[in-house]
Amino acid sequence: MTDHQPLLSRRSFAGLLALAPLFAAGGAAAAPASLRGSVSYRERIALPPGATVTVRLIDVSLADAPSQTIAETTIRPRGQVPVPFVLRYDDRDIRGRRSYALSAEIRDRDRLLFTTTRRYSVLTGGRDDTDLVLERVGAGPGRPEPEAGIDGSWLVQEIRGERVRGRRQATLEISREGRVSGNAGCNGIGGEVKINRNRVDFGRMISTQMACAPDIMRQERQFIEALEGARSFRLEPRRGALELLDGRGRTAMRLRRA
Repeated sequence: MTDHQPLLSRRSFAGLLALAPLFAAGGAAAAPASLRGSVSYRERIALPPGATVTVRLIDVSLADAPSQTIAETTIRPRGQVPVPFVLRYDDRDIRGRRSYALSAEIRDRDRLLFTTTRRYSVLTGGRDDTDLVLERVGAGPGRPEPEAGIDGSWLVQEIRGERVRGRRQATLEISREGRVSGNAGCNGIGGEVKINRNRVDFGRMISTQMACAPDIMRQERQFIEALEGARSFRLEPRRGALELLDGRGRTAMRLRRA
């Protein structure tokens, strides 16, 4: 009598082959990643009731370019400082040989109260510097306050969360009289803006009509739509940073002073 070993059918074998990529993909899935730390300041003053604390993980690899935000979290503290935080991020966004740091700020509605003024390096392979001590805005002795208005020259960094593209830097110029001009990579734009405290109304923008690459044309449409849809702004004079916000308070555009 001959013993027979069970054979794997062709159908079963084909099924295993079909599942193989799924097993491989599952093995490559990113594990949840997070950074834990605290936010504090030295002054013996209480946080206002409506204060928010925002912590960001940023890529600071390029000294001559604006930092790129990898992840951020906003907290409404239940008590006073130090405020603990857990910042979750996708570790697939982290690249070797690049430099990363944490930044933080404390706001009372649209008013910036405290911010980080030095680099807190993380993900270096050593101990992460996650206990952030913030400086009070405008508290430095003998330092003049920067211009608090949004008039001047600005470099556009992001439009609706997307980094600007193209060989030509996207710009926005706002005069003290409320005239607006700029460029989103190809065509020039112009118009006017009305400013009342932190409220803005850019009205209808006009632009030149040169034919450009499709992706730049799309960016220009987003640029104009973001301006026309902006209803308020958030300004950080010491960082030279400006955010235009839409009617729902969402960031429509990020800029920095030229």
